[in-house]
Amino acid sequence: MKKAFTGVSEYDRFGPWVDEVTRIEEVPRLYREYPIDFSVERLVLKVPRNITRRNATPEMDLYDHLIMVGQDRLTVLSRRNGRSLRSETRAASANKPKGYDVLEIPFADIVAIRNSLNLLDGRLTVSTAEGTPVAVAYNGSAADVIRNLVGELREVACAKPASPVGAALLAAGGPLARPAVEPGHGPVDTFLASAFLEAHGANPRLSAWAAHGRRRLTPDATGMQGTMQRLRHALSPMTLHGALFAADETAMEVFGRHSWLQRGRAAIYSTSNLVVPFGAPDRLDLRPHPLYPDVVVATIGAGKWKQELPVPRGSVAEHLLRDAADSIS
Repeated sequence: MKKAFTGVSEYDRFGPWVDEVTRIEEVPRLYREYPIDFSVERLVLKVPRNITRRNATPEMDLYDHLIMVGQDRLTVLSRRNGRSLRSETRAASANKPKGYDVLEIPFADIVAIRNSLNLLDGRLTVSTAEGTPVAVAYNGSAADVIRNLVGELREVACAKPASPVGAALLAAGGPLARPAVEPGHGPVDTFLASAFLEAHGANPRLSAWAAHGRRRLTPDATGMQGTMQRLRHALSPMTLHGALFAADETAMEVFGRHSWLQRGRAAIYSTSNLVVPFGAPDRLDLRPHPLYPDVVVATIGAGKWKQELPVPRGSVAEHLLRDAADSIS
């Protein structure tokens, strides 16, 4: 993990990378009046603004976020003129005309963590049952640092025992669990197998449950509307991208692209990782996709948060999710 250079000014060390902060001198000046006990915080990171080095000036506040993983909560300070978060707002002063916002989330309130990367466009989202997520954008050059952060959050957010939905998922996935991706899990895109191997290396308890590869979809529509739909899809086809479901004893993970369903013919190089602690979900249901008959949409939720997971009809992934949903109802 990259650490801030000691004795170098904020402007001189500014770049697209996310730095670990270990002392007060490394805290961006915008946030320096916020009390931080480095002997207590597990991890402190500063996330730069999405601007090029040549557009930065010494007078600017150059960091959008300061992220602190403490003993029992996640704290995010956000530059108010940047990507502000829903939060308690600290009053601006003459010395800090821009100000910043503060959001604190107890680890027990975290219901999902999603990290997605589309080329250099990264986004970390931490969700709670209240429905308003913490969203932090970052440059893809910091992908390894953010993966480490996700690992830290995963460890502290998965302390609660499994909910009935979580227990149903564990029961349905248990017979499928293997330490490596196997043919019985379903077709696997190469990038998914690589993502699982990397995650398994960091967490040897992680097991593969189910997978499906990408596929083109045909809309189910009749009459003139159906003709127009098919013409549009011939020009810009819809693809259901591949996904891999995995889990250990505390959380389910879904690896895939940044968007499950995507139109167009352009090559996609994005990745995403969704982590759902088994203690979090309070519902799981499946329904047919309204336009694509070959797709079933599973929705997992906790309070106001929900995530749709489209999977191919008849796939191992659908059977896994349906078995879990049926055992709850």
